[in-house]
Amino acid sequence: MSVVTAAALLAGLLVGIAVCYRLLGRRVPAWAEARLRAWRQAEEAGIREETARRSEAVLRGRITEQLAPLLATFAFEPADARFLGTPVDFVVFDGLTEVDSGRARALRSITFVDVKTGTAGLSTIQRRIRDCLAERRVACLVIESGP
Repeated sequence: MSVVTAAALLAGLLVGIAVCYRLLGRRVPAWAEARLRAWRQAEEAGIREETARRSEAVLRGRITEQLAPLLATFAFEPADARFLGTPVDFVVFDGLTEVDSGRARALRSITFVDVKTGTAGLSTIQRRIRDCLAERRVACLVIESGP
């Protein structure tokens, strides 16, 4: 192969690269951006659906928490329950209505109640509260204010 032939091949190769770069240089970024835009829209739609689903589940759980004392499975007098919401749903002063009406002299018990829906379990703080109660690390404190 002569020097002229090698130079012509090299020049042709460089021209071919330049032409390809020029043609593809416009198409590839546009193609990539279109793919990115389509992916982003699909992901955003999925995220919105998931967010709506979770929001609905949380709302359903909160409504169930509020209505729990009215359910047949609630083992206490609804009037004895006091809703807290967090970190536990209710504190039940079992026998409070009887004590208030004079039909009893003492409460039967004080029970912390958390209502769960679906497969939900106790949160970390709820487990810590359960442990405190089980280990009898509970106190009653009266704070007097003013003279």
